[in-house]
Amino acid sequence: MIKSMTGFGRGTAISNEGKINVEIKSLNSRYLDIKFLGINIHPQTEERIKRYILDYLNRGNIKVHIDIDKIKDGQILTFNKDRFDTIQNILKDIHIKYGQKLNLSDIISTHDILSFIDADIDDDEKLKKAVDSALKQLNGMRAIEGKQIYKDLMSRIRIIKKDLSIIKNSSDKMPKRKKKDLSDKIKSIIDKDAIDQNRLMQEVAYLIERSDITEEIVRVKIHLDNLIRYLKYDEPVGKRLNFLIQEINREINTIGSKCPMHDVTIKIVEIKNEIEKIREQVQNIL
Repeated sequence: MIKSMTGFGRGTAISNEGKINVEIKSLNSRYLDIKFLGINIHPQTEERIKRYILDYLNRGNIKVHIDIDKIKDGQILTFNKDRFDTIQNILKDIHIKYGQKLNLSDIISTHDILSFIDADIDDDEKLKKAVDSALKQLNGMRAIEGKQIYKDLMSRIRIIKKDLSIIKNSSDKMPKRKKKDLSDKIKSIIDKDAIDQNRLMQEVAYLIERSDITEEIVRVKIHLDNLIRYLKYDEPVGKRLNFLIQEINREINTIGSKCPMHDVTIKIVEIKNEIEKIREQVQNIL
């Protein structure tokens, strides 16, 4: 079944660096464009995440937001145990030798033992877990929206097929209309008794052949059947659907020019409106 290119997913994992939070948002795009937001992570880490994403997505504007709990300005708060122990020993010596009891806050600031380092995620397994969780959630949302798009497209395809049947029935009446119209025009110019009926029938046959839309209708129906078939595929089909829509639109234009009857023209306009709505929906199909 088709999937939408629009979706959102969130994933988390606990690592030595802290709680990894990953949010991934996907919007429709002709190509794959991945952008990273949140903390500054190492380029190699970005490449790893891109490889994970490629297992799920091959098109779309993808925004990946990553952060780690207990961070500040893209850095992780760390505790310098060695420095803390050294300072504690000095305070003990002062108390023993001079009888002076000092608190840690009297001589240092917390910056001496607490510092911030550049954030990166070294735990590849935990990172992949968070990213996979976000991607699975995103894919689930895309699948749900894909089903809604599928229902909408199928209803529009049914409308087009119904209108095609009406157009075909109208076009089948064209030979009699063409003969009458041509005969009336000739009679208005020359004496009706001088009309060569054989010649008239030849001209009518020629006009009917030029205005026959049987092939175009058959091709449109084939394209619509292929459209339905592709909509049931699990693999990405957005580009193939775009091509079919272009072909359907071209055939409908040809039908309109070949069969300029009033009732046919009305149905052609309706079909073109449905095609445009289908085209808009297809832009968001993976």
